Amino acid sequence: MIIRIDHVVLVVTDLDGAVADHRARGFTVTPGGEHANGLTHNALVGFADGSYLELVAFHDAAAARGKHPWQPVAERGGGWADFALGSDDLAADAAALGDLVTRPPRPDGRTRPDGVAVAWQSARLVAPLPFLIEDITLRQVRVPSGPAATHPNGTQGIAGIVLGARDAAATAAGYERLRERGAPPVEIVSADEDRLREVRFR
Repeated sequence: MIIRIDHVVLVVTDLDGAVADHRARGFTVTPGGEHANGLTHNALVGFADGSYLELVAFHDAAAARGKHPWQPVAERGGGWADFALGSDDLAADAAALGDLVTRPPRPDGRTRPDGVAVAWQSARLVAPLPFLIEDITLRQVRVPSGPAATHPNGTQGIAGIVLGARDAAATAAGYERLRERGAPPVEIVSADEDRLREVRFR
């Protein structure tokens, strides 16, 4: 079943600059490491509610063209790109969602700056629906917690998500199938592009 909003993805063009900016705004930022695809690296802002903000940057956005779903966001200068819902049984969720799944579960991972390998599996759904993720290594290996999820600015977690959709009715119907499997509510609005439009924090 789907058990939480796992994380939201903000594509940035300069990871070091984005980390400095978020720290200046009162967030505790944890270095994330290098993704196994060799295209991206990240840093994480963990929250007390168990979710997190992923700051992700491409090493070479032009070279990643056609190889990664977030690459177009990088080419236009960054911004909100995606979000993930956490699953405790990804195979069962993917099977139940059927035609909403555009890429079945497959393993992925990254290596943290301290050398620790992080592993998960994920499944991609029809845009702009989120992707689903299930940990292979322990969740605390991937997700900042404790003091790393406490922020001077007092932010506790994710309060809301707004999805933009070319066909808002079809997207709402698709998301309702996620709701039946435990997903939290999100706001879906008509837009000229299928993508995550807004994230609200609390």
